[in-house]
Amino acid sequence: MARTVKQRDPSGVTGDRRRHALLVAAYELIARKGLEGLRTRDIAARAGVNISTLHYYFGTKSDLIEAVVLFVAAKFAGEGELTRLPPDSTLRAHFERVHSTFEDNPDLSIVLQELALRAQRDATTRAALRPIFKFWNQQVQTVIAAEMTAGRMPSGEQTDELALVVTSFIMGAVTQRGVNARAVDFEALTRRLHRLIVG
Repeated sequence: MARTVKQRDPSGVTGDRRRHALLVAAYELIARKGLEGLRTRDIAARAGVNISTLHYYFGTKSDLIEAVVLFVAAKFAGEGELTRLPPDSTLRAHFERVHSTFEDNPDLSIVLQELALRAQRDATTRAALRPIFKFWNQQVQTVIAAEMTAGRMPSGEQTDELALVVTSFIMGAVTQRGVNARAVDFEALTRRLHRLIVG
């Protein structure tokens, strides 16, 4: 009887698919069970692979969580949308983009908050999240500076402080929405904040 020899995929596509499936499974389980309820066996089962395959791609649970942070960052940035800011970007457009990102990815706010909470207790998660928040703040600073240059906002304000106001507001609004979705009208609140900042 001829034995079937499993061929390696030289392109790495199969490996990429497996790794991606594991990240999706971890992301979905974090949204449903939280980080405390996250079990590597459950992730492997949900991704349709055995536990040794999971450990092949992610040596430890910490390695997996670091990878999930980057996976969440890609979703939050709209799969690279924030890295391609048009020169005439507006704060209003940023609010709309963030709102649609959370609407299109309902689990995103839960997973992002789970990771942010873990970052307060875990140095590895904190180190993984820090550059993502730094990047987001820098992007908002760029948008605010463009608004000032175009004369749509009074100049002389500290763009770094205003950026922190914007990103902190978004994270706070997302947290409150998770507690009581009806109490937070994200679009109305961002319009109000926009008027306060831009004038």
